[in-house]
Amino acid sequence: MNRKTYSQMLEEIELLKKQAEEVRRREVEVVIARIKDAIAFYGLTEEDLGFRKPEKAAPAPAPEPTTKKKRKSRYTERPLAGPVKG
Repeated sequence: MNRKTYSQMLEEIELLKKQAEEVRRREVEVVIARIKDAIAFYGLTEEDLGFRKPEKAAPAPAPEPTTKKKRKSRYTERPLAGPVKG
C-alpha cells in the first residue's frame, strides 16, 4: 500500500486548487462571452437585466397650499366656530 504523507497531501491540495482556479477562469470567460452575445442579440438593457431601476417620470409639482375657509352656518351669517362678534 502506498500511503501519502500529510505534507504530500497538502501539496496535492494546493496543486488541485491552482488547477481548479484555472479551469474556473476559462469557464467564466466562456460564460461572459455567451452572455454578451445574448445581450447583443436581444438588445437587452441594464433595466431588462435588473441592474438599474426604470427611470420614473419627474414627479408632479406639489399643489400650492390652500388656506382653509371658515364655513358659514346655513342659518346665520356668522362662522360656526369662534367668538361671537357683537
